[in-house]
Amino acid sequence: MARAFLFNAGSLGASRTLLALSQILVLPVVSRYLTPSEFGDVAIAMSIVVFAQMLSDAGMGRSLIRQPSYDPAEWNSVFWLLAAVGTLLTLGIAALAPVWAALFDRPALLWLVAVLSVLPFLNALTAVATAHMEREGRFPRLALIRVGAGVAGLVTVLVLSVFGAGAWSLVGQQVVIAMVQSLGTWIQSSFRPSRPHNFVPLGGHIRFATDNIGVSLLFSAQRQGPILLIGGILGAVPAGLFSMSQRFLTLPRNAIAGPVSQVVFVRIAKAQAAREEVAEIYVASCRVLAVAVFPPMAVLAGSGGSLFPFLLSDTWASASVIFALAAPGVMIDTATASVGVMLQALDRTRLRLRMIAERTLLRTIAVAIALPFGIEAVALALTLFSIAYLPRYLWFAARVAPINGSAVLDAMTIGALASAIGWVAMLYSAQFYGAWQLLGLSCVTLLLTWVLAILPQMSRLHRAASILSP
Repeated sequence: MARAFLFNAGSLGASRTLLALSQILVLPVVSRYLTPSEFGDVAIAMSIVVFAQMLSDAGMGRSLIRQPSYDPAEWNSVFWLLAAVGTLLTLGIAALAPVWAALFDRPALLWLVAVLSVLPFLNALTAVATAHMEREGRFPRLALIRVGAGVAGLVTVLVLSVFGAGAWSLVGQQVVIAMVQSLGTWIQSSFRPSRPHNFVPLGGHIRFATDNIGVSLLFSAQRQGPILLIGGILGAVPAGLFSMSQRFLTLPRNAIAGPVSQVVFVRIAKAQAAREEVAEIYVASCRVLAVAVFPPMAVLAGSGGSLFPFLLSDTWASASVIFALAAPGVMIDTATASVGVMLQALDRTRLRLRMIAERTLLRTIAVAIALPFGIEAVALALTLFSIAYLPRYLWFAARVAPINGSAVLDAMTIGALASAIGWVAMLYSAQFYGAWQLLGLSCVTLLLTWVLAILPQMSRLHRAASILSP
């Protein structure tokens, strides 16, 4: 059973890692051809598009997966509904492009937003086909599709940036990734929609989707809010620096927490009648995520002061400070992120909506208070908020399953202690070594930190993998 979890989550994790790394590994090249202002423009443009992308499937794919049996008419009805939603979202975003450009007084945003508006439509078209593959457990195939998309996006951004496309190189990367993922999903999925007729009632799915729409909007506000506030008040250059740090900060969530969440959702959906088992699944996910995420984040935070300027050029040196200040909060958020997945799988979408609304409001207030003191203060405020809100976050988890807060903290402790050692080691080493030596030392330190995080709890990690196996 542990092998099944590792195979499914590992294949998805590897593909998402490549997809995320495809946007990280090119930065040493791209950052030398693009200015912080151009990065800021794309970050601001993507903010409104991300809102639409989260609305494009409204969680209906997850709702279909939860059904005990497969009804072709039901799946077909959901497909055509989402196709209509995706079309409306794309047209709406394109129409809002001039408004967005005027709001931020950045004329370049008009065409950036207009082109990026195609992303919600592509996402909506493939949502049902992707859900069908997940229901059949075809995670490795999904992984291969993402690998292909990542490689295609990598080539696109490199070629366009070298040939002087500026911000359009980043836009081209996003569009190519979405197109390749859509094409690959339709080729690999066995789902095929029939013509739009004989629609079945979708009341249950729509109720599920309504709550998820609220959650999606709030998630978007929570993630994009700091960039929008920074861009609107401090300008495009600070927004670009913050966006650069976010590209590294979101890597563990996209590459590791995302795949684990997909597997955890299916696992909890099957065990939803046994709340004790649900609690075990959640704590197991915290243990696995802490070991996977904490060490690389800590090592990069400790060495970032030297590695960011070395890899990206001196222009981006201050992004390392933003990363280091925000990293602890991201580590905590990523390790405990399965609370939302659990509430969704247990059909407690209203409670999930309430939790995200509360968290988004308080987090936005924290950012607004810190904003006058600069982007470094915003990064620190995000970490302090994550630490302060953790007890409340676990309180929501305990509403649906007998989850003990001390068990969650215990699941993260060894990973956190090992990572703290790695962080301090890199901070100390940065005083004595050059950039190339420090890069090699970071890789060695990361491996040793993982060893320190894994060996003392090997048996418990093996049990956690078995619990998470479908």
